[in-house]
Amino acid sequence: MYGPLSTISRAQMEQQFSANFFGAHQLTMRLLPAMLPHGEGRIVMTSSVMGLISTPGRGAYAASKYALEAWSDALRMELRHSGIKVSLIEPGPIRTRFTDNVNQTQSDKPVENPGIAARFTLGPEAVVDKIRHAFISEKPKMRYPVTLVTWAVMVLKRLLPGRVMDKILQG
Repeated sequence: MYGPLSTISRAQMEQQFSANFFGAHQLTMRLLPAMLPHGEGRIVMTSSVMGLISTPGRGAYAASKYALEAWSDALRMELRHSGIKVSLIEPGPIRTRFTDNVNQTQSDKPVENPGIAARFTLGPEAVVDKIRHAFISEKPKMRYPVTLVTWAVMVLKRLLPGRVMDKILQG
């Protein structure tokens, strides 16, 4: 969903959260009771670089991913003695049809500058590699930044004052 938050209805926000947060929540809550007695397992959530930052026009999407990030963090800590590990996969720009579809439906408001993003965009196999690691590693990471963009955002958000980050993100 793309657009200023002032133009996005409650129904649209609920749709965004249904897809990006409540779907993961519902699946996890259905599987968790079967996982707990085994004392081991993996829960791997796919978030986004937008779960770390928000930009103008992407507030609804970012809010749903922020929610997934916070819930996953709390779940990971709550399950720390259960043997179940929780990891977040945090893609940045990835070549998929998702961006193409958004750009087609919002053709007057492109999601990103394709010239700049193309230099930092990876293929979907980069996400698959991180997911695979989260499932098979003896000590999976809490977070898996997939692209250089995600990694840079994680570092810059910690180092730079909020006003500076705002200026960077606003273009």
